[in-house]
Amino acid sequence: MSYKITKYPDGTSYVNVEDSKPVIFKINSYEDLFHLAQYADAFRSKNKFSPNILIPNLIDTQADKRFNEGESSGLKLVIDFINTMDFKSVIIFHPHNPEVVEIALKNAIILDNSKFIQSVLPTLNTDNLILMSSDAGGFKPLTKLCDVIGWKGETFSASKSRSWSEEDGSKFIQQIDRSDFGGKDILIIDDISVYGGTFKGLSKLLKERNVGKLYLAVSHITMEVLVNRDKEDDTPVTDYFDKVFTTNSKFDNYWVSNKKGEPKQPENLEIIKLFNYE
Repeated sequence: MSYKITKYPDGTSYVNVEDSKPVIFKINSYEDLFHLAQYADAFRSKNKFSPNILIPNLIDTQADKRFNEGESSGLKLVIDFINTMDFKSVIIFHPHNPEVVEIALKNAIILDNSKFIQSVLPTLNTDNLILMSSDAGGFKPLTKLCDVIGWKGETFSASKSRSWSEEDGSKFIQQIDRSDFGGKDILIIDDISVYGGTFKGLSKLLKERNVGKLYLAVSHITMEVLVNRDKEDDTPVTDYFDKVFTTNSKFDNYWVSNKKGEPKQPENLEIIKLFNYE
């Protein structure tokens, strides 16, 4: 690694840059963002020019607007902070809203998920496979991906509708406008899974519609270290699919607890090592 982070017991730290090679910087927290700023400062001090950077996981990309008055605007703050570092180029892997990131982030280059999905497809029976987006908003990026990778098979999209009541207010309902998939396997492709509720709901709907195996491929995934399996909402998304694929954009291992409370990586989770952090 071309830099080293040294932390002190009081929570402070410093970064030492060892050479001028472009780096891949993993950001999973706001602390990591500050380490990135320390890296940029140290790099310019040593080399007298701005570095290039690759960020596999840009945090807060789902917070791409201010949802309510009086709430912070997550993605705006993250991008504004990174812009102060004046990188020569900032490569971002498959953010939730690439159009927003590309416009707001200075010298941004968006890396799509095509290499990730091209690593997933050879492990599946593509002759019996449908690629699916989780909602209508994801169908356009999915069709673009299909063009990039030369996918000639079927693609499909789920959708969402909104209902409102005095008791519950707004409520989004998942819909699949197809009653029979003829036993075909389904691969849902998306960018981010945090709690996994969208994908859990889709898996339940699809299992009522004559599907074969169910697969999920998400570029970035978050899984709880400990899981309370007495509550359906706390069960990991891996419980709902035959296999889940992700990248090492956030971590190299993802642990959940088994029924005995022991941390264990789900057997049906495959991590594509897309990024070399060495």
